Amino acid sequence: MSTRRERAADAAIEVIAEEGMRGLTHRAVDARAGLPPGSASSCYRTRLALLGGVLARMLEQDEASLDRLPQGAWRSPEEVADALAGLLGYWLGPARTRTQARMELYLDASRRSLLWGELDVAGARFLRKAEDGLRAAGVPDPGPAARMFVAQIDGVLFDALARPDGVDGAWLRYTAETIVRSLPGPDVPGYAGGSSRMP
Repeated sequence: MSTRRERAADAAIEVIAEEGMRGLTHRAVDARAGLPPGSASSCYRTRLALLGGVLARMLEQDEASLDRLPQGAWRSPEEVADALAGLLGYWLGPARTRTQARMELYLDASRRSLLWGELDVAGARFLRKAEDGLRAAGVPDPGPAARMFVAQIDGVLFDALARPDGVDGAWLRYTAETIVRSLPGPDVPGYAGGSSRMP
């Protein structure tokens, strides 16, 4: 069962996704979560504390989705594409609200820098996970490759969120395969997926 803090953070994520950052108030969170008035402010005293709770909750849930990836997800181009297509489908399906709220947070931080330090730390954690995976897949110089890998994923997510008609599974599979093909191999500037394993 979710704690009151988790309920408040989850409700805040929904408010941000649906109403933007301007709609985020403790009162709006209480109403969305169905909590007694004053509950959100007792959990998160300030708006900045509430935003920090939102970020921590999103990080916890997103890391859990990454931890559920199959053990062999990084062994071959096909398996990487399978895992990535599944993640994109999840982030744009069941976790769409969280994905939209994350984009709102990043855009707001770029203007006012309230949470930029925390967002930078959170982003670095995902970059390390991507770097570890690409290293396991045999991608040379996985640090810069991970940065581009994550940037491409964010671009796909932003594009999909901006389209009112959404995207289908075939498109997500195509984008996943395209991202994987762009990964560098040891002998060519762009990996073309010609091997049964990552080079």
